[in-house]
Amino acid sequence: MTFTHHSRSSDLESHGSHYQIPIEKLQSLFDPKSIRNLLKIGGLKALTLDLNTDLHSGLSQDYNENDIKQRINIYGKNKLPNKSQKSLLSLCWEALHDQVLIILSISAIISFVLGLYLAYFEPPEYDEDGNPLPNLEWVDGCAIILAVIIVVLVGAINDFNKEKQFMKLNNKKDDRKIIVYRSNVKTYISIYDLLVGDLLYVETGDIIPADAILISGECSCDESSLTGESRTIDKKPIDQALSYFNDEIKSIKSQSFASTISTSSSSRFDVGDSDVLDPFLVSGSKLLSGNGKALVICIGEHSVNGKMMMSLFHGNEDEEDAEETPLQVRLDHLANNISKYGFLAAIGLFLGLFLKFLYQLSTVLAHLSLLQKFSKFINIVITAITVVVVAIPEGLPLAVTLALAFATTRMMEDGNLVRVLKSCETMGGATCICSDKTGTLTINKMTIVEGLIGDDYFIDNGKKSTIDNSNHSHSSIEILQHCNDKLIDVLLKNIFLNSTAFENIEPQRRTTTNSELNKPKSSVLDSLKTLFKSERYNHILPLSSDSSNSNSNATITEKPDEFVGSKTECALLEFVKYKVSQVDPRIPTVSKYRDDFESNIVKTVPFESSLKWSGVVYHDTSKNNYTFLIKGAAEIVLDYCDYITGMDGHIQKFSKNEKENIGEKRQDMAKNALRAVSLAHYTFKESEISKIDWSKISADDLVQYPLVLDLIVGIQDPLRPGVREAIEQCHRAGVDVRMVTGDNVLTARAISKGCGILDDDTFDDPSYFMEGPKFRSLSDSERLRIIPNLHVLARSSPEDKRILVQTLKKLGEVVAVTGDGTNDAPALKLADVGFSMGISGTEVAREASDIVLMSDDFPSIVNAIKWGRTVAASIRKFVQFQLTVNFTAVTLTIVSAVASDDDTSVLTAVQLLWVNLIMDTLAALALATDKPDDDILDSKPEGRSKLMISPNMWKMILGMSIFQLGITTTLNFKGSQIFYGLPYDEVNTHDKFSLKAMTFNTFVWMQVFTLFVSRILNEPLCLNPSSTLRERLCYQNIGFFRNITRNYWFISIVSTISVSQVIIMFYGGRVFSIAPQTFGMWATALGSGFSMIFFGGLLRLVPDYWLTDYLPIDGLCRVIYGLEWFIFGCGYFQSPEHREDYESFFDSSDNIIQDGDNLVARPTLIRYF
Repeated sequence: MTFTHHSRSSDLESHGSHYQIPIEKLQSLFDPKSIRNLLKIGGLKALTLDLNTDLHSGLSQDYNENDIKQRINIYGKNKLPNKSQKSLLSLCWEALHDQVLIILSISAIISFVLGLYLAYFEPPEYDEDGNPLPNLEWVDGCAIILAVIIVVLVGAINDFNKEKQFMKLNNKKDDRKIIVYRSNVKTYISIYDLLVGDLLYVETGDIIPADAILISGECSCDESSLTGESRTIDKKPIDQALSYFNDEIKSIKSQSFASTISTSSSSRFDVGDSDVLDPFLVSGSKLLSGNGKALVICIGEHSVNGKMMMSLFHGNEDEEDAEETPLQVRLDHLANNISKYGFLAAIGLFLGLFLKFLYQLSTVLAHLSLLQKFSKFINIVITAITVVVVAIPEGLPLAVTLALAFATTRMMEDGNLVRVLKSCETMGGATCICSDKTGTLTINKMTIVEGLIGDDYFIDNGKKSTIDNSNHSHSSIEILQHCNDKLIDVLLKNIFLNSTAFENIEPQRRTTTNSELNKPKSSVLDSLKTLFKSERYNHILPLSSDSSNSNSNATITEKPDEFVGSKTECALLEFVKYKVSQVDPRIPTVSKYRDDFESNIVKTVPFESSLKWSGVVYHDTSKNNYTFLIKGAAEIVLDYCDYITGMDGHIQKFSKNEKENIGEKRQDMAKNALRAVSLAHYTFKESEISKIDWSKISADDLVQYPLVLDLIVGIQDPLRPGVREAIEQCHRAGVDVRMVTGDNVLTARAISKGCGILDDDTFDDPSYFMEGPKFRSLSDSERLRIIPNLHVLARSSPEDKRILVQTLKKLGEVVAVTGDGTNDAPALKLADVGFSMGISGTEVAREASDIVLMSDDFPSIVNAIKWGRTVAASIRKFVQFQLTVNFTAVTLTIVSAVASDDDTSVLTAVQLLWVNLIMDTLAALALATDKPDDDILDSKPEGRSKLMISPNMWKMILGMSIFQLGITTTLNFKGSQIFYGLPYDEVNTHDKFSLKAMTFNTFVWMQVFTLFVSRILNEPLCLNPSSTLRERLCYQNIGFFRNITRNYWFISIVSTISVSQVIIMFYGGRVFSIAPQTFGMWATALGSGFSMIFFGGLLRLVPDYWLTDYLPIDGLCRVIYGLEWFIFGCGYFQSPEHREDYESFFDSSDNIIQDGDNLVARPTLIRYF
């Protein structure tokens, strides 16, 4: 007995109820996929009635809000719940787990308790005049605790804001547009607005957004991301699957087996068994080919993919999901090295002060009580720990986070959505861009300007025809007026039915200013609102009317796109609407024509880049004949044609000369940058029809028949505004641009010359262009030889693009790639940075990419280069600043503490924590928010071998640190003679405090002005080793205040530090160990700070090569590395690979070592960091 669903259906109809099937039963259809469970709930009819939908027209657009709310309440929304963000308190608690802060806090608490005891239970000390000194030892401990709290709060707030920002970014990047049928009208909606019961339209390249049942059409899916199975799974419509299923059940039960065996076999029989068709589309799977309509059953967290993602969320709640970029890895390595030497310095300082303390216990400290001696010891511990706090550069990760967050936000304004953080910094080192043509270099707005209808030529752009040298070129309308109705009918069927484009039922006018046309880029808010639109809806990304442009030139109201889909197909539909319809006004709309004839299609071959054509087989029921309609690249389709349709509708065989002549005309189109598209057909003979199974016939089989050419058109896609200038900028920046396109080589060369990829010298040089088939046939060695010159790859497949990228990377290039198709995914993944198209790209391409070009235009890639270089530059600026402050603060603390009689540093623990706050959090924010410099594209790309700290940075770090140490140590040891004319021992306690406070004030102001010096990194390109002093005095080299007014963050932070320092110096008192300052002391502090500008300028005048040519870098490096091996090596020897790290350094038999696939020089002091 076959399964039926009449009882369930009738029950629902009689009760008129909806939404009665529980979610669990809906889920059981997909996990695992089961036709049997579908029949158990009543079958497709009962399911459709329960969901209150229609299998032909989808949900009604007239549903009221209550129905939508009811659906959402029962089935949920198509959006996963956001992963809960850590609270500010939990982040503070995590920050408090830092071991160094724990030790410092414990020491501070001990100091605070001892200070209270000494203040209230011990006799006071007296000054030189016999007056009792206030015992405020507890203040130091209290101030350190307060400083630790501030450091923890600042770090936690930064982490909290960072997580909040990236959660918003993730929500934006997951949003995209999908197509559903509502009231039988194609409608594009946000993926978040998809409802259970919607009739979803899917096509090649889509990622299925929800669990659904295929209602019509056929397709192939990749479910490997869900099941792990790599095989392609064919999907069939549910009606066909149910029919096969019932037939197989009957077959099983009719077999002559024992009843128990028969029952057992039939009860287990389901999807996954042989001969059982699969109609279930599982969320998260990729559609590799085909298209169709599907009924949405489970969405959001109730779908298969949603449940899997939710389990990952719950299973990894405590794991940090922040992405660590290559630059962060290098900075972590740098921070670890600095921390090692910070700990080493702290240990050395503690041992020195402790030995000195032991010696003084029997001399100068003998008269103190036990608690006072213990308090002195605690102060030694606090000083040593504070050195560690200052030495550890915890601001480095924060600098990376801030720079990337700032850059990605600004890149979104330029039309770039960064999906993978590391791509932002990698793009700064890009040396090569492999770009698509259509939609990236061109505007992707196709218009038919000339062509051949039947056997006659036309031209519609008002210019001389490129394919008809006679002076009698006619317009398309003139030609169409003389066309036979039979030819018009074939063209209409091919253009209307062999197409996935459709009418735009919701056209939106968009207003664009002249300034936007001159410099096209996406606006921030509107682009974010419309991220991840479907690849065929270029009008869905409207340009916003930014208020900042209100004062610009007059606005232009652009005509909205009337058709949505492939640009080539839209051009053909517009050709019918505006040309063919003038000849025959009775031609219906696209939707009406398809409603009448689409059901007669028995076979569909979707467009794929490997085929370069699409086709349908149409069954004309009135004549009972079958016609194959093909549309695609002119040169491909023309090769398949043996006949041509004349203007009178008669079919005539091609002569050899006629076909060659048409081929030459096509080449003429290509030479003039026109995309040539051919339309052809073949009507099957009765004897052939009986031998064909339409469900199994392949694309290759169809094109074996002698096709009849009906139409060739030349479609023009103009260059985008600003593309030529953008490519010139790339060349100026040392970035090579290559064009990879599916067009023929003639069209590709014409476009590449127009946009500046080829010039007059290279246009006719065959080494600069090649076709894909020839390229892929070359050997690896031949490709390595020809690729440096190859700039245009025509008629290329996605595999050609992948091979090109792979070969370029072998040559050491940092490669960026643009792609829009599903088959581009391998190249996008392989590239160092993959750019997908936000408008024309498929979802699979976007998922494989690192950055999404929301406007599909090439100038956005140039902006990505700018911001990528800016990220790397901003972080290096911070590294230069922090190492300068780090080296100076640690050295000054150690030297002054060891040299002092009371074992105290000239910089107290609280003062050092304030300095630590300046050089970590505040400096990172100031230097990481710089915008790209005007000359950022004048330098060559970094490539793969850029040093973390360049020779110029080392020059500035060492020079500035030595200069600062010279000033601060002079003030510390000679300040009493300079300001009071007395040795330090003869100055009273109050004046000693004033001198120490002056040294602290001077140190801070020098760091404030060092921030300005750190705004410029390497030498400008205009300088070289032979440049004169006059040439080095240029503004690009020493202009520390260049473009300062455009970075409000920098100005605000410097102002905040300055005002805070003034407040500390006037009101810091005992907490900051501050005493009143004289005018001379203030003048000294501020003058010393401002002198950093002049000294920094002097250092910039010193050529970089002096550092590498005249200093014993390698010898010094070996000393440092040997010292590290001696101190830290014992721990490393537990791991063989780390032992090899040290041993390889001392093996001087070869100066070159292997780093992955690259050969690099051995580390020097500069390379060590």
